[in-house]
Amino acid sequence: MEALFSGKSALILDKKLEDLQSLRSILGNLGFGEVLAASSVNMALSMLRELPVDFCFLCYDLGRDEKNGLQLMLELQAEGLRYHSGCYVLVVEPEKSDLLLGSPENAPDIYISKPYDRIRVGQQLEKVMRLKKNLGPVEQLLDDGKWEDALEECARLEEHYPGMKVYLQRLKGGVLLRNNEPQQAYELFGLLLHGRDQPWVRIGLAISAARCGWFNQAAEQLDKVIGDQQVCIEAFVWRARLHRVRGELEQAQNLLRQAVVLQPTVALLQGDLGDVAAMGGDVRLSVESFRAAIRYSRYSAFQHPDYYFGLVRVLLEQMQARGGSNADAEEEAVRMLERAQRDFLDMPVIHFRCRLLSSEVYRVVGDAQSGELAARDAFSLFQELTLDERLMWLDQLIEGVEGTSVHDEMSGLRQELTKQMAGLKWGRANLKGMTQFRHGELDPALDSFLDAYEQQEGNPGIGLNLVQTALEIIRRSSIPMLEQDLMALCDETLYALHYGALTPKQKQRYKGLYQRLAEIAGRMGRTAE
Repeated sequence: MEALFSGKSALILDKKLEDLQSLRSILGNLGFGEVLAASSVNMALSMLRELPVDFCFLCYDLGRDEKNGLQLMLELQAEGLRYHSGCYVLVVEPEKSDLLLGSPENAPDIYISKPYDRIRVGQQLEKVMRLKKNLGPVEQLLDDGKWEDALEECARLEEHYPGMKVYLQRLKGGVLLRNNEPQQAYELFGLLLHGRDQPWVRIGLAISAARCGWFNQAAEQLDKVIGDQQVCIEAFVWRARLHRVRGELEQAQNLLRQAVVLQPTVALLQGDLGDVAAMGGDVRLSVESFRAAIRYSRYSAFQHPDYYFGLVRVLLEQMQARGGSNADAEEEAVRMLERAQRDFLDMPVIHFRCRLLSSEVYRVVGDAQSGELAARDAFSLFQELTLDERLMWLDQLIEGVEGTSVHDEMSGLRQELTKQMAGLKWGRANLKGMTQFRHGELDPALDSFLDAYEQQEGNPGIGLNLVQTALEIIRRSSIPMLEQDLMALCDETLYALHYGALTPKQKQRYKGLYQRLAEIAGRMGRTAE
């Protein structure tokens, strides 16, 4: 057995020194080479960015208000550092392991429990190591991003190793979803479900269905998973999205509150809850959720500037509701914008957005002079941005400086930049789409907005244009399959635009489009039933 693990590297994530030393000793006796140790998810993430390892031993419970071991896998996946050729071992109590089976792409290879037993640990690792040896070719292809070759290798290995069929089909399902082939993934997970009713199969089936626009089927699978008390981030995220699509904001909010009680350190869940609460007008909950999202996303791939802007926007609403007299909210808003500038130090566009929002904060509390200075600063920073960035954030600038002397300069600026937009590929596509939409040429307009959005993903203006066009096509269509595809496109686009961080005018348009989407989803849901 020592030869099997000779020279293999490992990382142990655990806060308990005695347990860590016990496992390190066992691994040393098994022939492992370098064994690293980390006491937190952020520490482990930092180490794995610099030095990938063959085995990760992840203790699930790292203490109150600490990210758990399973979250490290999610964060590695988000950063593109979760290698299929590596082995991920979750250390958890046996009674909890059945509730942590994960999703198709984020699940441990094996589970072990404390206290560690050398013979039992050795046998479990030997078994997974032999499996990994057979899977080596396909896992290497996956790590290299050669998706089509990986699918072919999966098919070849299925013929040679029938006993690994389920594991290989799980890999295939993940590849199909990543390749944006949800219908094929749905068929694969559907076949798997007939022979193996596991939570990860149902989650794969649900995600595939949702991305096809088959919202009823997706909801049915996720309700089963959540009802069985499975602790899976993806299940809660997608089920809340389905509630939102149907206009069921209260149900989405309640579900996400349940999710953050179970996993309070997951920034993705907290951020989604912040957006949903903001849409529903629950200012207090939105503030709490965005604070948590900022706290738990730091130094990870989930650290997003829109969490900061979402928090400040909600605090602005809080100040406006009290006539501007809210010193605590003002102080927190200013402090949060300063923090965003520090946390995104090398991103000029974030500095521009921070100063622009600062101007709004000052003016709401009645400090017109500071508001004017911040607006001037924002305009100066805006002029230093690239042409792409200036065009992307022009509407936000114009809305943000309303009521200041800077606004007088906006008319000429808009004309000048609109002319320059035609010089950019995505700009031409966006202008073309707007012209086609006005002339009632909806299908070509959709193609144009898709082309523009693919190049400027996250651009609120283009994203909302895309959704509006898709909804208009659905309204005039009588082809169910087309309607479902466009519904999925609308959901994906609106979900990616963080509601909390939008300007008041953008929010108004966003909510109007979401209401139309919910009406269509409700009608289609009733027809399906």
